[in-house]
Order: sequence, then structure tokens, then C-alpha cells
Amino acid sequence: MLRHNIKWAEKTAVITGSGSGIGRAIAIALAKKGATVHLIDLRQARIDALVKALSTQADVCSHKIHGHTIDVTSPEQLENLAATLQGKVDILVNCAGILHQGKIATAANKDLHRVLDVNLWGAIYNIKAFLPLMTKSKKKDPRHIINIASIAGLIGAPEMAIYNASKSAILSLTESLSIELAADNIHVSAVCPGSINTNLGQDGQFSSESTAAQILRNTIRNGAKPEQVAKDVICVIESSSLFQLSCVELHWQFLWLCKRIFPGLYPKLASTLYHKVLDNRYLASFSSLKASVKQCL
Repeated sequence: MLRHNIKWAEKTAVITGSGSGIGRAIAIALAKKGATVHLIDLRQARIDALVKALSTQADVCSHKIHGHTIDVTSPEQLENLAATLQGKVDILVNCAGILHQGKIATAANKDLHRVLDVNLWGAIYNIKAFLPLMTKSKKKDPRHIINIASIAGLIGAPEMAIYNASKSAILSLTESLSIELAADNIHVSAVCPGSINTNLGQDGQFSSESTAAQILRNTIRNGAKPEQVAKDVICVIESSSLFQLSCVELHWQFLWLCKRIFPGLYPKLASTLYHKVLDNRYLASFSSLKASVKQCL
């Protein structure tokens, strides 16, 4: 795909969820490119730690790094920050998110609302707050909104209904805004990571200790590094592409392909795997057997 020559030193980026995980990796990548970076996170300690870490790196201009402790579910806080920033915003990255695992029938309503408030409404509020600054520029250079979605937004998985719904909504939001904002030379893109080794396994909301929950935690623990997703985000900005899979495992890619080709088959296949394998803990038994075989070898 055609790459654009980005003058990174002239760019200003705002990144939510930048205190840890994928958001942190994106912030570091953009800072090393020379961009002015505004870090947004709910946890002050994480923001302070990242600002300190970046300020000590020789290839980063410390005066271009700014930390802000903000709750993305508060449109007022985001609007206040936008009002205090001077100039324009060229890159807006919506990365703040929380994980929820559990059956929707037994999950607490407040937990379900929290997932949508952060994952979906946080992105919407952030776009609304900073869009006036993004349309302010009269330059021909494109501006970029990058929404961090997930493979979970493309493929439904059991015991993750509300998280999947939030990420599917992000994909629809991305597609609609990409059409709506094209005339303003604002490119809206979605990056869909697979399993990434972040703190979601510790900070996420787990409603059960089912086999599915154990597999999810283990998958996150053994996932790809956030830095790889950050590289893909840079590529998306340079190419102005609409959609990018990032570090998605082959089996998820295969299931997604099956879903696209045989849309009626995937729910039946997934249901069989879930009810016949996960619920009956056959997979756990198989894993134990596999480990025993390895020891014998």
C-alpha cells in the first residue's frame, strides 16, 4: 500500500489509555517519531511513570510529552482538555478500554454499562471533544483518527458478549465516520489486534472462573507484544488505510474467513466447540494429556 511521507515533528497526537499496554506502546512509538504527544489515562501513576520514562530517552524531546489524568467517560474532562490545547490535533488514538468476561445473564448491570461507557462512549466523547481542533487546520496534510478495535469485534465469542458488542460498535463507528469526515481530509481507521500481552488479564472484569475465562487469561498472557500493534498503527497512519488486523492468530483468521464465506456455519461451529468442549472441560483434559506426553518425551 502507498505510504505517505509524514512530517512527524509537525504532528500533535492525543492518545487515550496510554498509561499501559497498547496505548503506551503507541505513545512511545509516536514520541520516538518526533511528534508532540498528549497522554491520557485514568491512573495518574501510570501517566507519571511514562512521562518520566520518555523524558530520559535521548531520541525523545521531553518538552513534547504531556500527561493528563482524565476519565474518558467524562465528556466534560475531555472537552476541558481540548479547550486548553493550543493549535491543532493531527492524530487522535482511541485506545482506552476494559475487558469483560462472563455470561451476560449473570453479569452485574453496572459492569456491563462500564464496558460500553469506556470502550464505546469514551471513543465517541473523545472524537467529539477533539474534532473541532482536527478540522481547524487548513493544511492539505491529512489528519487521522485511529480506533483500537479487536478481532473480538469481528468474531463473536462465548462469555464475551458485551465486550464483543463494544468492539463491533467501534468498527461501525469507524466506517461511518470515515465516509462522513473524508471531505475534511480526516482519515478514520480501525486496528483490530488479536491476543496481546497487556494488563487486561489482571485489570479486566472476569465474572467467572470458567474454562473460557482461564483460556482467555492464558491467551492474553501468551499474546503478542504491544509494540507490534504500535508498528501497525504507524503503518495505518502512513498509508491512510481503513482497516488493519494486527497480530491476529491464524485460527482466528481462519474462523473469520469461514464466517465471511459461510455466515450461517460459524455460529453452529462455535456453539459446538463451546458446549461440547469448553463447558465439558474436554479441552482442559486434552491440555493435561498433552503436557504429560511432553514430559514423557
